[in-house]
Amino acid sequence: MVLLEQGKFDEAATAFDELAQGAEERGNFFRAANLTAQAARCYLQLDDVDAAYERGVKALELFKQAQRPGAARRLGERMVKVLRDKGRQAEAEALERELKQLPAPARAGVSRGELPPKCPQCGGPMRESEATWVGHSSAECPYCGSVVKAE
Repeated sequence: MVLLEQGKFDEAATAFDELAQGAEERGNFFRAANLTAQAARCYLQLDDVDAAYERGVKALELFKQAQRPGAARRLGERMVKVLRDKGRQAEAEALERELKQLPAPARAGVSRGELPPKCPQCGGPMRESEATWVGHSSAECPYCGSVVKAE
């Protein structure tokens, strides 16, 4: 997103919030969760930990609604680290307790090929650890939900 590249994190956060609200209203909870998490990252760049935490918790709930506990867990683990780094121990501990309620992560399976470094649709980074595999050679982009073929 151009606003992020320009360092306009306040404007980017507002844009992500608006896009997330629209996605949620349409019932696309996975996309809404990813957009809300992006807004949270913008607020972290602005050093507004309260707004980032609020958006992060909202993203976790949206991931749960989308029935994506793995994505919720990954986001939650990153949030715990950030909260600890920012000296917010009580919130980090509460979040850790909540994460324990999520289903256990699936075991790592056989390598399915290599994902491209960026999603061809949205340009978001593609990491095997964050992607949800939807077959033996395709994974869902964690940002836009597009199916990306592994090479």
